[in-house]
Amino acid sequence: MPSIDRDKLTHYIKLVGGTVAAGFNCAISSAGDKLGLYKALVAAGAVTSDEFADATGLSERWLREWLRHQTAVGHLDYDIDTDQFSICPEAAMVLGNPQSPAFLAGGFDAVLAAAPAVPKVVEAFRTGVGMTYDDHGAACACGIERLGAYSKKQALVNDVLPLIEGLGERLRKGAMVADVGCGGALSTLAMAKAFPASQFVGYEISDHALARARANLAEAKLPNVRLAHAGQEPLPEVATYDFVTTFDVIHDTPFPAQLIAAIKSSMKQDGLWLCEDIRSYATFAENLAKQPLSGLLYGFSIMVCMSSGLSAPGGAGLGTLGFSEPVARAMSASAGFTRFHRLDYDNPFNMYYVIQP
Repeated sequence: MPSIDRDKLTHYIKLVGGTVAAGFNCAISSAGDKLGLYKALVAAGAVTSDEFADATGLSERWLREWLRHQTAVGHLDYDIDTDQFSICPEAAMVLGNPQSPAFLAGGFDAVLAAAPAVPKVVEAFRTGVGMTYDDHGAACACGIERLGAYSKKQALVNDVLPLIEGLGERLRKGAMVADVGCGGALSTLAMAKAFPASQFVGYEISDHALARARANLAEAKLPNVRLAHAGQEPLPEVATYDFVTTFDVIHDTPFPAQLIAAIKSSMKQDGLWLCEDIRSYATFAENLAKQPLSGLLYGFSIMVCMSSGLSAPGGAGLGTLGFSEPVARAMSASAGFTRFHRLDYDNPFNMYYVIQP
């Protein structure tokens, strides 16, 4: 047996113990999110478990253990003198406010939806073949939709589109727009509401995501939006669209080169493609040093994104951090695009590229 460094052993016990705790945390925090407990804490302020039970009408014993757990993992604050629990404004932005740019609670559902896939992931290491988004069930699509809600419902129209010169005027006058890989269509609907003279088509291959998109469209009641199943109605092979968008789509698809070529064929010669993808870098060393969420993103890649990219034989399997700017430039140039510009937009999760024929 090799000699054991006791300090190093203690470090790894804490490290792996923390990872196991994080697994439990996803389930327990998801339950709190579904019960509206974070929002209730924001409204209630500092409370004891008895006071919180009175405010919510829920079981005090279960709430007491949940409050203690959430404090132990660092989500909540605790006053030992008053036995009261509270949530600080910063934690509330991440856990209790879906309209916040820092909201991450949707990730709990995505993790839980992916967890049952572990036996298939084990098999994927042997076969090389991954899982589609639909293989994870409806909860995964819903969790991903919630994770990206702020950027699509708030930031896209207000902050991102105005950075593209001339686009606003073009959309106000009336343009044909394709939102490729639209998911729950939050981006499609946000743009359609802002630009009623334009026509929008949301393309999606996932049945679960399309179900969410149809429900969101029914609620929004926007007449200038149409949804299309990309497996049954692919992008047109003739120049149709003035503006094409993809939001965290290219790194997920098994055949990114073919999709980029299809986007190029569907666009008018003076068209624009807005490509949002994960903020990543050219090498693993750079991602390790510059991407503070690299552990989360590589985990998401194995369970969801890379798996999706390998869900068909011969899939590229780019992975969550695989469509870096150098890769995006090279692949768009190979498809015949001649102009590539990265928008100067500060976002910790994504980069935004404007790509033109």
